[in-house]
This record gives sequence, C-alpha cells and structure tokens, in this order.
Amino acid sequence: MVELTPRAHDALLTSQTAARRFDPEAHIRLTADKATVRAVLVSEPEPGDAVLEVGALRIFVAPGVTGTVDAGEHNELTAS
Repeated sequence: MVELTPRAHDALLTSQTAARRFDPEAHIRLTADKATVRAVLVSEPEPGDAVLEVGALRIFVAPGVTGTVDAGEHNELTAS
C-alpha cells in the first residue's frame, strides 16, 4: 500500500499536469530504487502495477513501492 504526503501529491500533480499539456495520455508511474522513488512518464501501466487515484491524480505504482511517499528538496521522492 502506498500513501502520498500532501507535498508528494502536489509535486506529482504538478508533473502530471505539465506532461498532459504535451500528451493528454501521460501518467506517472512510480518505481523504487532503494529508498528513492522515481517518477516516470508512461501512457499505460505495466503488468502488476497498482493504480492509485487521489483526486485529479492517477498514478501507476510498480510492485515493490510501499510506504509513505514524500517529496523533499527539489521534489525528490522518497518512501518510508
């Protein structure tokens, strides 16, 4: 299960909104790299991805991403 802090939600929503100006089908997919979470732009989920919808934000979450996702300095995403 993944939860987003308000700061992470705002950072991801800003990214999704900007990406959709160029590609209306753009979505964010979260992947894990140790404690760092990477946000990648994709058009559809990969097999095994969970779909997380929070208000206007719809993101795909790769297996292995768990915990609370937060955005720190320069909107760097981390999970704890």
